[in-house]
Amino acid sequence: PKPEALQPNGGAGYQLGKIQLHVSTEKDAQNYASRRHICFQVRDLSAFQQHLETHQIGIIPDRQPIEGYDRFYLRDPGGNRIEIIA
Repeated sequence: PKPEALQPNGGAGYQLGKIQLHVSTEKDAQNYASRRHICFQVRDLSAFQQHLETHQIGIIPDRQPIEGYDRFYLRDPGGNRIEIIA
């Protein structure tokens, strides 16, 4: 199952080893407004955030925290959302 905080979005959750896939639905998806994303795990979240900010990459705070996970988001040049998690 998807994490409890994400279950209201519908969809499903899958896990194979350490890889997780959360599937949700979204009406009228537009890249710059979309919440869909890929996630990358880093060892030191604050160091990576500092690195991004040094390069003027905008950080999007986590609006839907999941207990036990520290994370934030950013957008690539095409507007795609990317989750960064520790």
